[in-house]
Amino acid sequence: MHRHGYSWGSNCVTLYTDNLILRTVETSDIEEVARMWEFEKGRISTEEAQKAIDYMQSNHEKNKPGNIYHLCFAVFEKGNGHIIGWCGLDGKIAGKLHIFYLIEKDYRNKGYATQCAEKLLSYAFDEAHVSFVNGGCDKDNIASYKVMTKIGMRENGYEANGDPLFFINDEIYRENGTRR
Repeated sequence: MHRHGYSWGSNCVTLYTDNLILRTVETSDIEEVARMWEFEKGRISTEEAQKAIDYMQSNHEKNKPGNIYHLCFAVFEKGNGHIIGWCGLDGKIAGKLHIFYLIEKDYRNKGYATQCAEKLLSYAFDEAHVSFVNGGCDKDNIASYKVMTKIGMRENGYEANGDPLFFINDEIYRENGTRR
């Protein structure tokens, strides 16, 4: 089923960009989750992958309009059945909703993180009706810094270690006319 928005309580949510499919995972994705859950460290067991799927699905059930607890999407390149990364919105810390994205090295520098981030903001403000989204990145991660600024997030201070923090609210999002 092709869903462009989020159906609250739904087990599978799918969002589309020009080149990507962002989709919540299901048990049928277990081999891909095992391969990619900690892709920078290596494959995990199918038992660990099932725990990761159960964890993500449990978190998704806690999402409500205006309040995202945690929403994690597997990133697929259109026409490719393999997970190439992860992205989502994490609101587990009260009063904060963080955007995140992580793309496998072979698929970087293609604009995919920007497409993910733009679609996540569109979802956050247009579908989930949240009031703000926070972001941050390692001070040495220039690519991620550029993604945050490109999608219209504003620098909003620094962590103690110098890592930049970002912020965007619904008003700024609408003023920016961020691509959707």
